[in-house]
Amino acid sequence: MKNILVLEDEAPLMEIFRAVLNEEYTVFEASTARLAILEHRRHHIDLLIADLSLPVSSGILVALQLHSLSPDLRTILTSGYPLGMWDKEHIAKLKHLPLGSVNILQKPFFPATLLAKVHGLIGDSSSQLVATS
Repeated sequence: MKNILVLEDEAPLMEIFRAVLNEEYTVFEASTARLAILEHRRHHIDLLIADLSLPVSSGILVALQLHSLSPDLRTILTSGYPLGMWDKEHIAKLKHLPLGSVNILQKPFFPATLLAKVHGLIGDSSSQLVATS
């Protein structure tokens, strides 16, 4: 089963991520950038889902730090603002993440939209066959 790290500081949104993703993936949760980095060090993470705006940091800064440790890490950045309304600093940092490894999820979102983005980046864990010998 693939591992997803969700960095979200709002408990109701974390509940939604947990409810939608737990059936197909192992979900690790963090409410701060520091906790996300600790979880990344403790577990292999296939996908980071990070809120763009956090009280002390930003999802992009965490993604950049984790990408430096795990270059193959895929990322979904969530935001209540459309990409065109992001500040210039966020846009500039977004350009430093590997092309094709990042997707944007606009809040609010439908569960099916979340799953489609996750499946597009790391695949559908429930449909993978396990080979036995």
